[in-house]
Amino acid sequence: CYLKNEGKPLTKESAMAKYYASEVAVRASTEAVQIFGGYGYTKDFPVEKFYRDSKLCTIGEGTSEIQKIVISRQILK
Repeated sequence: CYLKNEGKPLTKESAMAKYYASEVAVRASTEAVQIFGGYGYTKDFPVEKFYRDSKLCTIGEGTSEIQKIVISRQILK
């Protein structure tokens, strides 16, 4: 990464990437569950695992709300 090679901080960019990736994963997996209907919640299809895992991404290592706070603080510096 250019910023890392230049020794610049990556705090804002890292938070933005994590926030975006986790939100897109949740949106995509929610849509997949909708497409599968009731089967989307059963363990017969991998869709329910994708949904559970994507929701965990918004919680683990800093919630989406925390990522928004980190981003806003870095922008206001």
